[in-house]
Amino acid sequence: MNAMSVLLSQNATRKSIQRGQSYFRDGAVGRLVRRGDELEADVEGTESDPYRVWVQFEDDEVSDTGCTCPYDYGGWCKHIVAVLLAYDQHPNQVVIRPPLATQLATLDREQLLALVLELADQTARLNETIDAILPDITRIAPVESAASTVSTVSTVSTASTTLPVPPIPPELVNAQALRQGVRNAISAHGDWDNDSGNDDYGTIHDIVELAKQAQPALDAGAGRMALAVLETVTDEFSNHWQILDERGEDPGDFFDKTQALWSEALLDPDLSAEERQHWVERLEDWEVDFDETVTPRLQLLQTAVRQGWDDPTLCAILRGEETSEGLWGDATPPYDQRVRIAQARLRILEQTGQPEAYLNLAKAEQQYGDYALKLLQLDRVPDAITAGLELPLSDGGMLELAKALYQRGEIEAAFRVAEHGAQRPGNLGPKGAMLTDRARESGEFGLYGARFQSELAGWLRDRAAEHGQIERALAAGLIAFRIAPSVAAYLRVEALAGVNWPEARQPLLDVLRQETRVRSDVKIDIFLRENLIDDAIATLERHYASPETLARVMDGAIKHRPEWVIAQARKLAEPIMDEAKAAHYEEAAQWLRKAKLAYAALGQQAQWRDYLDALRDKHQRKYKLTPLLKAL
Repeated sequence: MNAMSVLLSQNATRKSIQRGQSYFRDGAVGRLVRRGDELEADVEGTESDPYRVWVQFEDDEVSDTGCTCPYDYGGWCKHIVAVLLAYDQHPNQVVIRPPLATQLATLDREQLLALVLELADQTARLNETIDAILPDITRIAPVESAASTVSTVSTVSTASTTLPVPPIPPELVNAQALRQGVRNAISAHGDWDNDSGNDDYGTIHDIVELAKQAQPALDAGAGRMALAVLETVTDEFSNHWQILDERGEDPGDFFDKTQALWSEALLDPDLSAEERQHWVERLEDWEVDFDETVTPRLQLLQTAVRQGWDDPTLCAILRGEETSEGLWGDATPPYDQRVRIAQARLRILEQTGQPEAYLNLAKAEQQYGDYALKLLQLDRVPDAITAGLELPLSDGGMLELAKALYQRGEIEAAFRVAEHGAQRPGNLGPKGAMLTDRARESGEFGLYGARFQSELAGWLRDRAAEHGQIERALAAGLIAFRIAPSVAAYLRVEALAGVNWPEARQPLLDVLRQETRVRSDVKIDIFLRENLIDDAIATLERHYASPETLARVMDGAIKHRPEWVIAQARKLAEPIMDEAKAAHYEEAAQWLRKAKLAYAALGQQAQWRDYLDALRDKHQRKYKLTPLLKAL
């Protein structure tokens, strides 16, 4: 299994990989263009317009991916898989271009103006987009001390004075098109791709995609425009949600997936007190329109907009003061819900240039990864390292902090942070009361997930090895394998262990024998590689395996367990012949060939001939089977 196969198996489902391979073979991937650390390509699908795929690299490793298709069910979509396969197998066909920012930096004012005017002339509705965003490009965010809350008035600087920015008119939102889009999604049952087979992306997913049209407005600081988009989509959804409820789709999913958008839009510091009250009332209206399962989500948004930026407790937190009950008091919502509101506030504080307030809120709201990274951004490196070692960052946060430290040349600090994260009790299994409490505390924040745990340990393993720190790399490799066993992780430990491999090998095999969560094909691949046939057979007896995997085990067991191979071959082949399943006769013959080899391994060629003669007599009238049996 090469590196690309390992990468795909870790990040995409088997079905996505198979379809991506088909797209790649069929030539659906367009021209590959790499600009700096980003790869882009179009992939032809069943729609008239191709899907756009981008892949972000960091240190020549894939750090992020995206695709314009609606797929959102388990890892990378088939289009991303197809692009990565093309990039891996045809590297000479990649067009290398400088990043767009580099190209634009070479233009003077007149050239930039000519470029924008030409684009506006060629691109439909670009004029309106420019009208909407242009006022915010020159916007100067209020930079205040941590003792102040976010300003509620946006300003634009001129040579002589500072004037209020005119609000972005919500009328620029095409409400009719958005409402029609919601109705189309409902009537189409979410069937966006005729070749999607059993992949059901869901109507709510399509409606959420419409709501995501608010994101560009938020990126431009146009909160009112974002609210207009969200209100239109949500209001139309409120008229039809019962239809989806009857189909088995949960309307609460819509609010879960749009809460981050709603939170940032409602917390726009430009909103007046009257506007905030309007949105509280609007959310209350939707409480009546939807059923009670949606109520907690809407009430949480109401609480956030009531708090705004002038809530006394919030102001105290932003100033760095201790509060007795925290921002939410006794009614603290679940972490996965309040984190979206916290992230919206942090994003606004970042945009408005208030680093101390950012730090205070991040720490109070337990966004420890953001807290540590902000410290690093402010060149407070020792404080960032302390945060990474003493605060319960998520595994993803630990990994991001370690990488950021590494990029700054803080190699040992990066390794210490990664090592600390990889060795936490949630990763290795808590032992003792103190560690159990620590794991429980960290678990409240959703810190432990196999993907980021494995990435964290794997990153430490590979970087430490590059720096010649083999002992540290080997320890990380053992952890990476224990968290997410795979053939690639196993081989990395073998390479690092060197002469100590026999000693390091046994704990890895014990993990495979004891852990029920490990995929059976991973276990079998490793057991066969180590010639542990009995372990491979035991895995087959406890777990389902594909016919291909079963065949590999039988091939490996012919010399070691020939009786088992004969029994399996007969068990698989005889029902096919007895039930006259003509379409599968070749498959039956393949199983019988393995039985023949097993009889030979036992020195029982005579018994094989007797068995084969009996089969020929029994099935002599099956003219499609007869030549296959004669060939044996």
